[in-house]
Amino acid sequence: MDEILTNWLLGLIAALLAVLVLDSTGEPFLASLAPVANVLALVTFLAFVILTGAFLVYTASFRD
Repeated sequence: MDEILTNWLLGLIAALLAVLVLDSTGEPFLASLAPVANVLALVTFLAFVILTGAFLVYTASFRD
């Protein structure tokens, strides 16, 4: 399960970086990929927030 989650997050980050690279090549590529970039950014951010929250809950369980 850890490998699947890690690969999924790395894939999202790689896709987001690819969109940023295409952004530097010019406007025609960016115009068609703008909605995809927004969705990737949102999903990556939400995944980061969820994983951070899960980690904090997990570490808080060891306080006792």
